[in-house]
Amino acid sequence: MTNNTIQSVFSSETLSEWLMHLEKLHPSAIELGLTRITEVGKRLNLIHFDAKVITVAGTNGKGTTCAYLEKILIDAGFKVGVYSSPHIHRYNERLRINLKELDDKAHCEAFAIIEQARLDISLSYFEYATLACLYLLQQQQCDYILLEVGLGGRLDATNMVESDLSVVTTIGIDHIDWLGSDREVIGFEKAGVFRAHKPAICGELDAPVSILKHATSISADLKLANRDFSFSVIDQENWSWHGQKELSPIKQTLMPMQNASTALAVIEALAIDIAPKQLIKSVETASLAGRLQAISGYPCDVYIDVAHNPQSAQYLATQLQRLKAEKGEDCKVHAVVGMLSDKDMSATLAETNSSISDYSFVDLNCFRGASSALLLEAYQHSQNHNTVTNNINNDGNNRHNVTCFKNVQSAVDQVVKSAAASDIIIVFGSFHTVSDILTNWQG
Repeated sequence: MTNNTIQSVFSSETLSEWLMHLEKLHPSAIELGLTRITEVGKRLNLIHFDAKVITVAGTNGKGTTCAYLEKILIDAGFKVGVYSSPHIHRYNERLRINLKELDDKAHCEAFAIIEQARLDISLSYFEYATLACLYLLQQQQCDYILLEVGLGGRLDATNMVESDLSVVTTIGIDHIDWLGSDREVIGFEKAGVFRAHKPAICGELDAPVSILKHATSISADLKLANRDFSFSVIDQENWSWHGQKELSPIKQTLMPMQNASTALAVIEALAIDIAPKQLIKSVETASLAGRLQAISGYPCDVYIDVAHNPQSAQYLATQLQRLKAEKGEDCKVHAVVGMLSDKDMSATLAETNSSISDYSFVDLNCFRGASSALLLEAYQHSQNHNTVTNNINNDGNNRHNVTCFKNVQSAVDQVVKSAAASDIIIVFGSFHTVSDILTNWQG
């Protein structure tokens, strides 16, 4: 480094001040591309790791796939680091070492290292955070590192790292402004995490041709769902997995079987010798905050979920139907929804309409947050959406009661007052929505 290229170097001992600094550094909240971050990464030797690196991309299911892998590997005795985003409640959630977060001091020290190394290079919030977490992972000497892609894959900051195995979980429509609305184009962007002559796992049940073509073009060793591995439902409580070997029975949980199946394919591709009974136990006990997470302390069942696009909302709807069936015919599902304005709100709500009794739409008071009025308009459009059968009375009037609120907590408080003990309340639509609940929850 040369002193004449160093700009004013920020320094602080508090995490909150560092995060405020990160937010002001770059003109754009999102800027895809690897040139800037790779230059800084090379200065700090953050491209190659001694640990086995697994990069996980996909429209939905990245977090739960990482959670399954994390649990399996830790239970098998390995030291596992996970980098994920965005966080729900605290920045520290973005980095876990054997399920534990690092303290503020560690993150501040890592930020100081990145600040010195970047010199005159402008980094986005995500790029800066990625570099800092990679630096911390380098210090931890993990056996396995799981990197969750932030956006896309090919040009995402995490793709700077040379991985040993790459994963694409699902392909759906999201982040249209950045990735487009064509599944083939999106598939190519996600497949950009694949590496030549290295294992690649695709858990998408209907994989775009672009994924197969790209894997072939770089000679990646692709394992494809429904071709090289699969899962099947045995009954309402159990399922089975089929790869080179079979695992059965596995108890169903609220976490997606599809993502568990993908994680098991990763373990098989890595040729890690784990006893079948232990694998099954790890899958059955894996969990992740914000994914149909039960919130205690209320007179009825309350769940939170980060579902924020049509694909994830479709899965949420199936799980709500399952929960309703378990509770009985008197059970009603009350939804509290807050979303970002750049999401496909109408198509997302269309997926949940048939599972919901009434909606409470909330203003999401954050960058890109949608107002409750905008959500109401999207809901009205969703009634004409042809992806699901609308919940309509014979006379054509919609059965949903819809109310608008200024914030998430006021909506939940009001819904709790009117809900029966046998009912379910689901709060969903965004990481920000879930965060608002957890901020006030004392569970």
